Order: sequence, then C-alpha cells, then structure tokens
Amino acid sequence: MNAYIARICTSFIDVPGKIAVAVYFAGCSLRCKDCQNKELWDPHSGILMTLDTVDQQINAHQLADSVVFLGGEPTDQMPFLKTLCQKIRDKERVLYTGREFEELPPSLIEHLDMIICGPYRSDLHIDSWPASKNQRVFVKKGSLWKSQTT
Repeated sequence: MNAYIARICTSFIDVPGKIAVAVYFAGCSLRCKDCQNKELWDPHSGILMTLDTVDQQINAHQLADSVVFLGGEPTDQMPFLKTLCQKIRDKERVLYTGREFEELPPSLIEHLDMIICGPYRSDLHIDSWPASKNQRVFVKKGSLWKSQTT
C-alpha cells in the first residue's frame, strides 16, 4: 500500500503542548481558498511511499508522543490513512482535515484521538489555535468524542 507524502518532520506547533511527528500528505481535492499549503494540492508534489516506510519514519522520532496527519488533504488517500492509523498504537493520532467531523467515516475516527476539522478561513482568522473560528476540535475521551471549546 502506497501514498503520496510530501514530508515527514518533527512539529512543535501542530498539537499544542506536545512534540509530534508531522506527516504531510500530498494532494487535495478540497482546494480551500485560504489554504496555507497550496503547493501540496498536486499529489505529485509528494513522493510515493510505502506504508512500512512511513511507519519506520514515524518510529524514528522517538521523542514524539503524537503523530499529526496534515496536507494537502490526508483523507483523499483514505485507505492508506486508515491503515496507518490502525498500525500506530503507541502515539496519539491527530488529524487536520478540511472536511467536517460528520463527513468522516467511523472506520477512520475509531483509530484517531483528536480531529481538527473544517477549512481555514482568513475572514474568520483568530490569533490562537485552531487558526479560524469555523474550525472545530474534537478529542476522544475513552470511546466518546467531545467537542473541545477553544
């Protein structure tokens, strides 16, 4: 199983208060007007990587306690994203998506711990996290999802 991945790096800002491994997916069908990563809209802006390669690179970041999936749009490569989330068990799994929580399949959300959803909108920009008022944050508590007020 393969996916187009633009980069994998350490992040200190995508999961507040935590060190994360950021996996940037290449390709986006949503193409939000105010996207900060327009260069990742094209799937070929990334490198075709195997599931094992991505998993190995995530595991190489031993200080990270979270893995964050961003892009582009990670859900455009849903089979890969689901399988990768299932494989990761020792780190918090966080998804940034321009899609709404209600649009995400249960087979994905059951393997996530936090979801930041909704497109970034510059007209609703706020100087905090997440970056615009329309974006919602959901955190899993046990088996239940709770909306987190920011």
